Amino acid sequence: MKKMISRIRQTYFAPTLELRVQLFNVLGMVSACFCLVIAVINAFAGIGIAGVLVDLAAAAFCVGLVVYASRSGRAQLCHIITITGCFLILFPYLFFKMGGYKGGVPCFLIFAVVFTVFMMEGTLALIFTALELTVYTGMYFYAYRYPASVTVFPDEKGLLVSNLMDLLIVGVALGATMYAQVRVYRRQQSELDEQNAVLAQVNRAKTEFLANTSHEMRTPLTVISVNVQAVNGILQHMNESVTDPEVTELLADAQEEVMQLSRMVGGMLTLASVSERTEKSRVDLTALYGGVSDMMRLTLSKNGNALQAEIGKNLTVFGDADLLSQVAVNLIQNAHAHTENGTIGFTAGQDAGQVTVTVSDNGSGIPPELLPRVFERGVTDGGTGLGLFLCKTVAESHGGKISIASELGKGTTVTFTLPAYQGQYGDDAS
Repeated sequence: MKKMISRIRQTYFAPTLELRVQLFNVLGMVSACFCLVIAVINAFAGIGIAGVLVDLAAAAFCVGLVVYASRSGRAQLCHIITITGCFLILFPYLFFKMGGYKGGVPCFLIFAVVFTVFMMEGTLALIFTALELTVYTGMYFYAYRYPASVTVFPDEKGLLVSNLMDLLIVGVALGATMYAQVRVYRRQQSELDEQNAVLAQVNRAKTEFLANTSHEMRTPLTVISVNVQAVNGILQHMNESVTDPEVTELLADAQEEVMQLSRMVGGMLTLASVSERTEKSRVDLTALYGGVSDMMRLTLSKNGNALQAEIGKNLTVFGDADLLSQVAVNLIQNAHAHTENGTIGFTAGQDAGQVTVTVSDNGSGIPPELLPRVFERGVTDGGTGLGLFLCKTVAESHGGKISIASELGKGTTVTFTLPAYQGQYGDDAS
């Protein structure tokens, strides 16, 4: 007996089974038990042999569906058969044979609707649920209009027993359904938590590796850059007879590639810091971006560019000052790299609880085919492919958004928004 019970449990109620399969098996077995109990009740209540036989047939039908669904794997078909055969044919029959809306069958009508919502998906769930509710509503009105169509219990005791048993059985069925669902949900949630913990650990390891690698690369890159510049300086002081133009060009190319790698390393270090930095505080954006504009004016003059900065007063946000400063510097440097003898605008203002920062230029612009992807990692038309990706990452990590508009040959405008400071997390100005 124990082996049989264990086999049934593993076959029909194993935790590894899909949720709908478990629910169908639970409800199928509970329904079979219900039909057997109702058959006994009806036999003692004097409903008649026909009603008892129908109940027994219904019990066999429920068990057969569960076994067929388990062996064939055609669960959806069995759900449709159950809804059609039991809920739309058998239950209406029992409704009129067991006291109508004064009997206990209305409890099973609720059970039918709940089962349908659990078992079916999408449009089918809506169709069958609407059909059931329509049929059941029609049954109520028909029983009210034609009382003779309803078989009543011979005495009050039989009616009481029927209602009570129906209530208990439906309560057990729905309770078992919810228990099975909660058990599966908790198991899935536990597995999800474990996976999230593993992913978080992998992400931390990746970030640490990236930061360490980038940090270790800075020293050799600096040494290479200094040596290349030193060799180039030595060659420039030598006689022209021993100076090879091709050597000078190769050294210049090497220096440019070293600087490109150095910028990439700096970008990767900054990206790593975005993941590591979790502490934020009130940031005076007016002072911060005022300092950035002063710092960048000298750099922009090398290409003949002018910086027009309009930084609003009393701009405060909640975030990391270093990262927010890096975003502004990156955007201004991008504008500078694609503009010659032009004007670069840098504005910041607040409206409706939101700080908006814009960097614009009248430079070469961005090719249309590249524009939709410029915020993706590695997408570039000559840079490292990390600058705009970093800007997007920082803006979104601060609860903001970033967008870009550009027209080839006319210039580019990048705008990002940040939530204005509103005393987040109880942080107070110092």
